[in-house]
Amino acid sequence: MLMGIKRRTRIWTTVGTAALLGGLAGCSEPASDTPADEVPQSQAEQHDTGAAADHAAEPAAPAGGWSEGEGEGEGGSGGGEFGIDPVAAESDPVVYMIALEVMRAHYLAGIDAYRAGDRTAGAEMFAHPINEIYIDFEPVLENLGAPLFGDTMTDASVAPYSGAGEDEIVARVDDVLVAIDDAAGFAPESDASEAEVHARVLTDLLERGALQYRVAASDAEAGEAYLDGYGFARAAERYAAGHIDVIAAANPALAGVFAGLVDQLNAAFPTALRPDTLEDDAGALVSAVAAAKETVNTLP
Repeated sequence: MLMGIKRRTRIWTTVGTAALLGGLAGCSEPASDTPADEVPQSQAEQHDTGAAADHAAEPAAPAGGWSEGEGEGEGGSGGGEFGIDPVAAESDPVVYMIALEVMRAHYLAGIDAYRAGDRTAGAEMFAHPINEIYIDFEPVLENLGAPLFGDTMTDASVAPYSGAGEDEIVARVDDVLVAIDDAAGFAPESDASEAEVHARVLTDLLERGALQYRVAASDAEAGEAYLDGYGFARAAERYAAGHIDVIAAANPALAGVFAGLVDQLNAAFPTALRPDTLEDDAGALVSAVAAAKETVNTLP
């Protein structure tokens, strides 16, 4: 236990240092190498000054309806950001997998934003899931015997501020994605069928993406909501590609619905950098995902 506390303290310290460097860079010479007047407002500032709507868009929480032990809002008695309860994650494979996929979504969005030229936003996305999810989730990994990957995430989050080149940053993000894949193999068992687990995780990702799109479409300044939604869309696409066959075996019609929703969500988030206008019907997208969620509830 002491070693775990020391490790988490080191992660906090390293990420905090990276955040400080990012803040200083935004005031002087940005790590992004872009002119200071082109560097977007940091996500940390948005959280403090105007992103209550953004956090509202991180559903309160889609995962809450899947697990009896999990509360609404802040993730139930176990706490946790993004509506993810680390206590429930230790026994519920749906909550466990959602935690991993939400972390993955941040890295998918971050590396695409980085490659698209918004290096600052990309770097911030690498750091967010560490303090918002992983710090509380690491004891779950320990208890389930899964490999820990806090150091791997920290390396990726610090790289943009330490002079690393793009190839190295991409490699470090790839290391995080591989670590998440490895951790997925340690998901707890439950009475739920494999198809049900995958369908609920996929629905959660789609719901998060749709809700973020609704916020982004209603507020042109909600850049964080757009990038978060973009990440959820890409994570949903990746998750569907790996698990849609299992869902189709149990319910072919539902698998078809999921395929259509993944396409719709990807169309709503065409690029990592927000387009000038968002033209998709946010209400229709949210409603379509809600209808799919009702169908998932009927799975055997």
